[in-house]
Amino acid sequence: MSMWSSRLERGAMDTRTSELAPVALPHVQEIRGWTEDLVVSGAIYSGDRLSDLFNRRELITLYRPSVRRLGVIGWPVPTEERLEVDPFDFDLVLGSPLDPAEADHRAARRIHKVRYPVIVSGRTFEVRGTLHLFPGLAPEYAAHRTNVLFLPLTHATARHSGANVADGRADVVLVNRYAIREIKQAVFEAA
Repeated sequence: MSMWSSRLERGAMDTRTSELAPVALPHVQEIRGWTEDLVVSGAIYSGDRLSDLFNRRELITLYRPSVRRLGVIGWPVPTEERLEVDPFDFDLVLGSPLDPAEADHRAARRIHKVRYPVIVSGRTFEVRGTLHLFPGLAPEYAAHRTNVLFLPLTHATARHSGANVADGRADVVLVNRYAIREIKQAVFEAA
């Protein structure tokens, strides 16, 4: 019997080895996102970072959703108690601050990346913030030389259709790389 097959057989017999312990308990993250013609907001229950969740390219369940049409003042579009959304539909997503109790867990998962102050422009939005990239990747080409769907920006201010939409509560701004027209390095003055 080969060593590999003996490991498989022992794992199959011992059910304790096949169970995985949860890495992080789910917590609530509020989001607000813009599609081509809608503003969608709601709560996501997940132990993952929003960038990881949106880059999985799977349907995302929003609880207590609110959907409004862009440019229309009035009542929101009727929705159910929860709504499944496709991340591909979003151009821009603002995420609420992360749970401070999870700071140690996030620090343990952190990968060294270089921080670049940038201005990211799209057809209907502009985001100024810090883009985190692997060493050797220039920010100007980040949207073309990556396999992720959303680029996360921290310490960001965002404008959509000329209006300021990042009201200071956003911990991260996720930008769909297919909605990006231009990324420029910037120099921001300290406030």
